[in-house]
Amino acid sequence: MENYFFEAFEGLDRLAPGSQASTLKAISMYEGPREALSILDIGCGNGIHTMLLAREFPKAKIIAIDNHQKFIENLNKAMTSHGLSERVTGRCISMFDMDFDEKSFDLIWSEGAIYIAGFERGLNEWKKLLKDDGYLICSEVSWLVNSPSEEISAFWGEEYPQIDTIENKIKQIEAAGYNYEGHFITPRSDWTDNYYNPLQDNLDKMIEKYSDNDMAKQVIAMLQREIDLYHKYGNEYSYVFYVMTN
Repeated sequence: MENYFFEAFEGLDRLAPGSQASTLKAISMYEGPREALSILDIGCGNGIHTMLLAREFPKAKIIAIDNHQKFIENLNKAMTSHGLSERVTGRCISMFDMDFDEKSFDLIWSEGAIYIAGFERGLNEWKKLLKDDGYLICSEVSWLVNSPSEEISAFWGEEYPQIDTIENKIKQIEAAGYNYEGHFITPRSDWTDNYYNPLQDNLDKMIEKYSDNDMAKQVIAMLQREIDLYHKYGNEYSYVFYVMTN
């Protein structure tokens, strides 16, 4: 089944909702030191935002991690081709197996990936890796309404029970000992133009290709349901970038 998921996302620039504009806006909210900067990108995927971090922080040393070997291989090849391999290193490790020293990083970045650990667990476990006054910037799916519709509430209750309102996410940030610095809601186009539309194109091709393959059809149906629910309830939830300091 995993192979069909990878096929569904093959060729996509992004593996989750996002955009260059949103990444750059979040980067602009970093107000820490820029000399001898050390950055950890957790859940880097294919490295599309890692490249932006390298561009916007031209003197930074960046470690980008993901647990999918192919993503890391592609990232390292891209960094070499852009002359960035001395500053940017991709490592194939899980966010649950990080072996970095405490207080190693000025900035921890996690775009569309902290949900894998769970928001509160990620906040608590990653905090020790930050230098004093270091920044954690992450995006997290969040409710935009206090009483979401029953159908979408049930969907996210199964997919990610830790989804919550922005107000409660900020409370969790402060409870974990961070200073909350700000947030912004990513635009609808991050979900549609940059993610679901190209994913839909792949699914349409797979529907024709696997008309007699039940396992592939199951994967297609799961992803199609997610897309359809967003088009129906996308005004009730979104990714939100949260910015905090240690």
